Amino acid sequence: MMRQSVKFKFFSNRNGKSKGIYNSLNCGLKSKDNKINVKENIEIAKKLISKEKKVLIIPNQLHSSKCLIVRKNKSNYNCDGIVTRDGSFILGITTADCLPLIFIDYQNKVIGICHAGWRGLKKGIIENTINKMLKIGSKKSNIRVFIGPCIRKNSYEVSREFINTMKFKVKGLWTKKDDKYYFDLPKLAKRKLNSLGISEIVDSKIDTFKNIKYFSYRRSIHLKYKDYGRNLSLVSII
Repeated sequence: MMRQSVKFKFFSNRNGKSKGIYNSLNCGLKSKDNKINVKENIEIAKKLISKEKKVLIIPNQLHSSKCLIVRKNKSNYNCDGIVTRDGSFILGITTADCLPLIFIDYQNKVIGICHAGWRGLKKGIIENTINKMLKIGSKKSNIRVFIGPCIRKNSYEVSREFINTMKFKVKGLWTKKDDKYYFDLPKLAKRKLNSLGISEIVDSKIDTFKNIKYFSYRRSIHLKYKDYGRNLSLVSII
Protein backbone atom coordinates (compact mmCIF):
# COMPACT_ATOMS: atom_id res chain seq x y z
CA MET A 1 0.00 0.00 0.00
CA MET A 2 1.12 3.53 -0.78
CA ARG A 3 0.43 4.53 2.81
CA GLN A 4 3.39 2.51 3.95
CA SER A 5 5.62 4.99 2.12
CA VAL A 6 5.60 7.30 5.16
CA LYS A 7 6.29 6.59 8.82
CA PHE A 8 5.47 8.93 11.70
CA LYS A 9 5.04 8.90 15.45
CA PHE A 10 3.99 11.20 18.28
CA PHE A 11 6.27 10.06 21.10
CA SER A 12 5.25 9.92 24.74
CA ASN A 13 7.66 10.65 27.61
CA ARG A 14 8.37 6.93 28.15
CA ASN A 15 11.41 4.71 27.40
CA GLY A 16 14.10 7.36 27.63
CA LYS A 17 17.27 8.10 29.61
CA SER A 18 16.38 11.29 31.50
CA LYS A 19 15.71 11.45 35.25
CA GLY A 20 13.71 13.53 37.73
CA ILE A 21 11.21 15.98 36.26
CA TYR A 22 12.45 15.03 32.78
CA ASN A 23 11.59 11.36 33.22
CA SER A 24 12.24 9.91 30.73
CA LEU A 25 12.15 10.58 26.95
CA ASN A 26 12.77 14.32 27.16
CA CYS A 27 13.75 15.55 23.69
CA GLY A 28 14.00 19.24 24.49
CA LEU A 29 17.47 20.55 23.70
CA LYS A 30 16.36 23.90 25.13
CA SER A 31 15.46 22.33 28.47
CA LYS A 32 17.85 22.37 31.43
CA ASP A 33 18.16 18.59 31.31
CA ASN A 34 21.49 16.83 30.80
CA LYS A 35 22.25 17.37 27.10
CA ILE A 36 23.83 13.93 26.74
CA ASN A 37 20.59 12.31 27.92
CA VAL A 38 18.49 14.52 25.61
CA LYS A 39 20.61 13.59 22.59
CA GLU A 40 20.38 9.90 23.52
CA ASN A 41 16.60 10.23 23.80
CA ILE A 42 16.38 11.82 20.36
CA GLU A 43 18.52 9.01 18.96
CA ILE A 44 16.22 6.40 20.54
CA ALA A 45 13.20 8.01 18.87
CA LYS A 46 14.99 8.43 15.55
CA LYS A 47 15.84 4.71 15.38
CA LEU A 48 12.17 3.83 15.89
CA ILE A 49 11.33 5.78 12.74
CA SER A 50 14.19 4.45 10.63
CA LYS A 51 17.19 2.17 11.08
CA GLU A 52 18.76 3.79 8.01
CA LYS A 53 21.25 6.66 8.23
CA LYS A 54 18.89 9.57 7.80
CA VAL A 55 19.41 13.20 8.76
CA LEU A 56 17.06 14.43 11.48
CA ILE A 57 15.99 18.05 11.18
CA ILE A 58 14.44 19.68 14.25
CA PRO A 59 14.07 23.43 13.69
CA ASN A 60 14.83 26.12 16.20
CA GLN A 61 11.19 26.89 17.03
CA LEU A 62 10.15 30.50 17.47
CA HIS A 63 6.32 30.50 17.81
CA SER A 64 6.31 31.96 14.31
CA SER A 65 4.39 31.33 11.09
CA LYS A 66 7.56 30.53 9.16
CA CYS A 67 7.83 27.25 7.25
CA LEU A 68 10.89 26.14 5.25
CA ILE A 69 11.53 23.47 2.64
CA VAL A 70 14.21 20.97 3.74
CA ARG A 71 16.49 20.24 0.81
CA LYS A 72 19.89 20.03 2.49
CA ASN A 73 21.42 19.20 5.85
CA LYS A 74 21.98 22.36 7.82
CA SER A 75 21.59 23.13 11.50
CA ASN A 76 19.98 26.54 11.33
CA TYR A 77 16.36 25.99 10.35
CA ASN A 78 14.83 28.87 12.32
CA CYS A 79 11.12 28.27 11.85
CA ASP A 80 8.08 26.36 13.15
CA GLY A 81 7.24 24.30 10.10
CA ILE A 82 9.31 22.17 7.72
CA VAL A 83 8.38 20.17 4.62
CA THR A 84 10.22 17.85 2.24
CA ARG A 85 9.88 15.22 -0.45
CA ASP A 86 13.38 13.88 0.21
CA GLY A 87 13.46 10.47 1.89
CA SER A 88 16.94 11.03 3.31
CA PHE A 89 15.47 13.29 6.04
CA ILE A 90 13.43 12.77 9.18
CA LEU A 91 11.43 15.87 10.12
CA GLY A 92 10.79 16.62 13.78
CA ILE A 93 9.36 19.16 16.19
CA THR A 94 9.09 19.34 19.97
CA THR A 95 6.05 20.39 22.00
CA ALA A 96 4.87 20.56 25.58
CA ASP A 97 1.18 21.61 25.19
CA CYS A 98 1.26 23.25 21.74
CA LEU A 99 -0.09 21.28 18.79
CA PRO A 100 2.24 18.97 16.86
CA LEU A 101 0.76 18.70 13.36
CA ILE A 102 1.93 16.16 10.77
CA PHE A 103 0.95 16.62 7.13
CA ILE A 104 1.19 13.71 4.68
CA ASP A 105 0.48 13.48 0.96
CA TYR A 106 0.89 9.73 0.46
CA GLN A 107 0.25 9.86 -3.29
CA ASN A 108 2.95 12.43 -4.09
CA LYS A 109 5.24 11.51 -1.17
CA VAL A 110 5.37 14.99 0.31
CA ILE A 111 5.48 15.43 4.09
CA GLY A 112 5.38 18.31 6.52
CA ILE A 113 5.38 18.96 10.25
CA CYS A 114 4.73 22.04 12.33
CA HIS A 115 4.67 23.33 15.89
CA ALA A 116 1.45 25.29 16.40
CA GLY A 117 0.71 27.21 19.56
CA TRP A 118 -1.86 30.00 19.65
CA ARG A 119 0.65 32.50 18.26
CA GLY A 120 1.57 30.27 15.32
CA LEU A 121 -2.07 29.46 14.59
CA LYS A 122 -2.98 33.12 14.62
CA LYS A 123 -0.03 34.10 12.42
CA GLY A 124 -0.68 31.38 9.82
CA ILE A 125 1.69 28.45 10.42
CA ILE A 126 -0.84 25.95 9.04
CA GLU A 127 -1.45 27.96 5.86
CA ASN A 128 2.28 28.42 5.29
CA THR A 129 3.08 24.73 5.83
CA ILE A 130 0.45 23.68 3.30
CA ASN A 131 1.61 26.31 0.80
CA LYS A 132 5.17 25.02 1.02
CA MET A 133 3.93 21.44 0.46
CA LEU A 134 2.07 22.57 -2.67
CA LYS A 135 5.23 24.30 -3.85
CA ILE A 136 7.15 21.01 -3.89
CA GLY A 137 4.51 18.93 -5.65
CA SER A 138 1.72 18.12 -3.23
CA LYS A 139 -1.99 18.47 -4.02
CA LYS A 140 -4.31 19.90 -1.42
CA SER A 141 -6.92 17.19 -2.04
CA ASN A 142 -4.33 14.53 -1.11
CA ILE A 143 -3.13 16.04 2.16
CA ARG A 144 -4.04 14.23 5.35
CA VAL A 145 -3.31 15.92 8.69
CA PHE A 146 -2.62 14.24 12.03
CA ILE A 147 -3.05 16.20 15.28
CA GLY A 148 -0.89 14.89 18.09
CA PRO A 149 -1.07 15.19 21.89
CA CYS A 150 -1.63 18.79 23.02
CA ILE A 151 -3.47 20.77 25.65
CA ARG A 152 -7.23 20.41 25.23
CA LYS A 153 -10.10 22.78 25.80
CA ASN A 154 -11.03 21.71 29.35
CA SER A 155 -7.41 22.17 30.48
CA TYR A 156 -6.56 25.37 28.63
CA GLU A 157 -7.73 28.20 30.85
CA VAL A 158 -7.16 31.65 29.35
CA SER A 159 -8.00 35.25 30.23
CA ARG A 160 -10.82 37.36 28.87
CA GLU A 161 -8.11 39.53 27.30
CA PHE A 162 -6.82 36.45 25.45
CA ILE A 163 -10.27 35.77 24.00
CA ASN A 164 -10.57 39.40 22.91
CA THR A 165 -7.07 39.41 21.43
CA MET A 166 -7.68 36.34 19.28
CA LYS A 167 -10.56 38.08 17.43
CA PHE A 168 -11.61 34.96 15.56
CA LYS A 169 -14.97 35.06 13.89
CA VAL A 170 -15.39 31.30 14.31
CA LYS A 171 -17.89 30.36 17.01
CA GLY A 172 -17.41 27.62 19.56
CA LEU A 173 -13.68 28.08 20.08
CA TRP A 174 -14.07 29.04 23.70
CA THR A 175 -16.42 28.53 26.63
CA LYS A 176 -16.99 30.25 29.94
CA LYS A 177 -17.42 28.17 33.07
CA ASP A 178 -17.48 29.46 36.67
CA ASP A 179 -16.14 32.83 35.51
CA LYS A 180 -13.21 31.11 33.80
CA TYR A 181 -12.50 30.99 30.06
CA TYR A 182 -11.30 27.90 28.20
CA PHE A 183 -9.95 27.89 24.65
CA ASP A 184 -9.97 25.05 22.10
CA LEU A 185 -6.69 25.09 20.12
CA PRO A 186 -7.29 21.81 18.22
CA LYS A 187 -10.70 23.04 17.08
CA LEU A 188 -9.10 26.24 15.77
CA ALA A 189 -6.57 24.13 13.83
CA LYS A 190 -9.37 21.96 12.38
CA ARG A 191 -11.42 25.00 11.34
CA LYS A 192 -8.39 26.49 9.61
CA LEU A 193 -7.71 23.21 7.80
CA ASN A 194 -11.35 22.89 6.75
CA SER A 195 -11.36 26.46 5.42
CA LEU A 196 -8.34 25.52 3.29
CA GLY A 197 -10.22 22.56 1.82
CA ILE A 198 -8.61 19.85 3.95
CA SER A 199 -11.05 17.43 5.57
CA GLU A 200 -8.89 14.35 6.12
CA ILE A 201 -7.93 15.07 9.74
CA VAL A 202 -7.03 12.46 12.34
CA ASP A 203 -6.95 13.70 15.94
CA SER A 204 -5.15 11.81 18.71
CA LYS A 205 -7.50 13.50 21.24
CA ILE A 206 -4.78 13.21 23.89
CA ASP A 207 -4.61 16.00 26.50
CA THR A 208 -1.00 16.63 27.52
CA PHE A 209 -2.07 18.42 30.70
CA LYS A 210 -4.16 15.48 31.97
CA ASN A 211 -2.16 12.58 30.57
CA ILE A 212 1.04 12.08 32.58
CA LYS A 213 2.56 9.99 29.75
CA TYR A 214 3.27 13.31 28.03
CA PHE A 215 5.21 16.42 29.05
CA SER A 216 3.13 19.52 29.72
CA TYR A 217 4.32 23.07 30.25
CA ARG A 218 1.13 23.98 32.11
CA ARG A 219 1.26 20.92 34.34
CA SER A 220 4.89 21.68 35.23
CA ILE A 221 3.83 25.17 36.36
CA HIS A 222 0.93 23.71 38.32
CA LEU A 223 3.35 21.34 40.08
CA LYS A 224 5.82 24.20 40.63
CA TYR A 225 8.61 22.53 38.68
CA LYS A 226 11.52 24.74 37.63
CA ASP A 227 11.52 23.40 34.07
CA TYR A 228 9.76 20.87 31.83
CA GLY A 229 10.48 18.19 29.25
CA ARG A 230 9.42 18.24 25.61
CA ASN A 231 7.55 15.65 23.56
CA LEU A 232 8.98 14.72 20.17
CA SER A 233 7.05 14.15 16.93
CA LEU A 234 8.75 12.67 13.85
CA VAL A 235 7.83 11.91 10.24
CA SER A 236 9.83 10.49 7.31
CA ILE A 237 9.36 9.13 3.81
CA ILE A 238 10.57 5.52 3.83
